[in-house]
Amino acid sequence: MPKNYYGAALYPELWDSKTVETDIKHMKKLGINLVRIGEFIWSTLEPELDAFDMSILTNTIELLQRYDIDVIVCTPTPTPPIWMTHKHTERLHHTADQTPQSHGSRQHICTNNLFFRERAAIITEKIALAVNSFSNVIAIQLDNEFKCHVGPCYCSSCKEMWHEWLEKEYQTIENLNQAWGTTIWSQAYLGFDQVVRPTPTPFLHNSSLLRAYNQFSMEKISEFAGEQADKIRAITTIPITHNTGFLFDLDNEALAEHLDFISFDTYTPASNFAGFMMNNDRWAYIKNNTRKYMLLETSTSYVGHLNAYGKMHQKGYVPAEAFATYASGAEAFCYWLFRGQRTGCEQPHGSVVSSWGEPTIGYPSVVETANLLDKIDPLLQTSEPIEPKIAIVYSDRARSFYMSEPGEDYNYKQLVNEFYQHFIDIGIERKLVPEGHQLERCEVLFSPFVRYLSDDLLTRVTSFVENGGVWVVGPMAGDRTKEHTWHTTGGLGKLGDLAGVENIMQFPATDSGHIGEAYGHDAKLSMLSNVFVPKAGTTVKGIISEGQAKGKAFITEKKRGKGKIILLGSIPIEEKGNTIIQALIKDAIGHVNLSYTLQVDPGIVVIPRMSNENKQQLWIVNFTNEAKSWQANKAYVNLLENKKIDMGENYLPPFGYAVLMEQ
Repeated sequence: MPKNYYGAALYPELWDSKTVETDIKHMKKLGINLVRIGEFIWSTLEPELDAFDMSILTNTIELLQRYDIDVIVCTPTPTPPIWMTHKHTERLHHTADQTPQSHGSRQHICTNNLFFRERAAIITEKIALAVNSFSNVIAIQLDNEFKCHVGPCYCSSCKEMWHEWLEKEYQTIENLNQAWGTTIWSQAYLGFDQVVRPTPTPFLHNSSLLRAYNQFSMEKISEFAGEQADKIRAITTIPITHNTGFLFDLDNEALAEHLDFISFDTYTPASNFAGFMMNNDRWAYIKNNTRKYMLLETSTSYVGHLNAYGKMHQKGYVPAEAFATYASGAEAFCYWLFRGQRTGCEQPHGSVVSSWGEPTIGYPSVVETANLLDKIDPLLQTSEPIEPKIAIVYSDRARSFYMSEPGEDYNYKQLVNEFYQHFIDIGIERKLVPEGHQLERCEVLFSPFVRYLSDDLLTRVTSFVENGGVWVVGPMAGDRTKEHTWHTTGGLGKLGDLAGVENIMQFPATDSGHIGEAYGHDAKLSMLSNVFVPKAGTTVKGIISEGQAKGKAFITEKKRGKGKIILLGSIPIEEKGNTIIQALIKDAIGHVNLSYTLQVDPGIVVIPRMSNENKQQLWIVNFTNEAKSWQANKAYVNLLENKKIDMGENYLPPFGYAVLMEQ
């Protein structure tokens, strides 16, 4: 079984060697067995052009090896040295208004600049060569949080590459004009070199232009990651990863193609514990050929920088995070950072010890989590997560459509988070999957808020349904083309035919007086909505009872082959609306032989695992600061306490956890 890591970030370039060794000894005492180094170290490794010195890196790795601590080494490309950009503003990242960013922070350079790419390749090779002989280097992390602070770049390098990308994508300018509908507002182009970028303009840009530039940017950052990965693989077999997140301007599915496994960062508060769990339910499935993933950054207590002091985590939340992360299958739970930074913009950020070396307010959580890992590690080593049969699509490509068309200030991550919350509240197994997920591992697929459904996705989902799968699609799904335009053969394109609906209308239902009835309940309807009329053979499951679209359907069901398609056109809101959505979910999964049927209060998360002896375990954790109840429908043993639990009502204390196995 994989080793379970407990880690923290270390910055040897910021401290003298005595302090670094003091911290490493302290880490060892705390049970920390993984350290991440190097993501911001470039100016120390190459203070002047071609003046390389890898000693601080190799000396630190050697020291960690003496203390039996493993290492993830990062490429330092998010923070290029001053010699890279001084008197070379053309190499800097440019905002949409053509303003160059400044040296002094991070991600201030354009990753498409050819000189930067050349130097990034050289420093990456130097690092790979330097660390290749160390047995305690378990991975190389590319860069750090790609596109965390910046979106698309608008420098001269990007302008040239943009025109090249368009020509490769569309072949002829006539194809682009046709696809984008550029006859509107006299936007037609005569050549690719004329195609503008979404820089400031009096009103709004063409939706196709916005979508294309986002896609171009995401593809180019994946290309940069691929270049780094290729340089590393030419030298070493050390696995490659990257620490990503939900809100970065990336196509993580494309990025993951260049990685051996994915890692993530999260600083989600207890008030949005569902948002925290989305990480564990997503990153394990971002690649089809491996379930391996790691959490490489979270806070011991709070986040902070010069302009914002974060709110403190509640007592017990960090161990609860760790319990859920390890139970879900992550191989690492790591803090940013070990010793607080005495300089820079993140001095207020929580850490394990302060910049003067004393325990911080988060230190007790670090100790408690270390003790927790000691307790659960034997169980982790003799069991593995059970892959859920119910999947929810989370797509960075879908997210890019909301970047182009935010409408009522829609935030894709938040929309999916709220939809996903229902599964947590009901206590239903689930996984978040990319568009390319292998559907043979699923029985029910939910595709909310995916505005463009590719032909490939529709082909695979149709086969999935015909072979017995259930597809719940919508809301705000299938109503746009790849170019972010309307369909001209029907409001939902091919989806309308597959779902068996016609006479499709779209309108913003928020505060419009529309009421929907479904599953024995009624509720207000909201958000951009699609309503429709069923064709023959399509069943109405939800109908509009009040409003200008009265009599139209907003939920339908169409049997196809051995399975069915449930089309959700609008979101019912408030408590009554939540009841309808949860009834829809239960209806869609009614035929599934679930991994577990434990009844829990909202706030308790259940994670099923299977022991080596083929016995199911239920790892349960309370993510609230109140005691929560759960109903034992059979007799269990709590493996952490070796205590029998009788049938009936039981309680988990605030941020408490248990590992249940049937007697």
